[in-house]
Amino acid sequence: MSTGNIVTASSLRFYFFFWVATHREQAELSFDFEAEDMHAAGDKILEVSRRISECPGVLYWKILSVVQIRTAGPQ
Repeated sequence: MSTGNIVTASSLRFYFFFWVATHREQAELSFDFEAEDMHAAGDKILEVSRRISECPGVLYWKILSVVQIRTAGPQ
């Protein structure tokens, strides 16, 4: 089998930063994630948003930023 025709999809990297308030405290949280493209990144942000909204005790939250992390290209 030849591997010459296999194309690997490169992932985009993002940094997600958000703020959450509960009855007792407030916190700024962040994490990095990968997505195949901008649409997939948006889908992941929507899923995280849904999950945060469903957490018991979360009174309010907001997205502070979503930034694409640039990585060095092939050398």
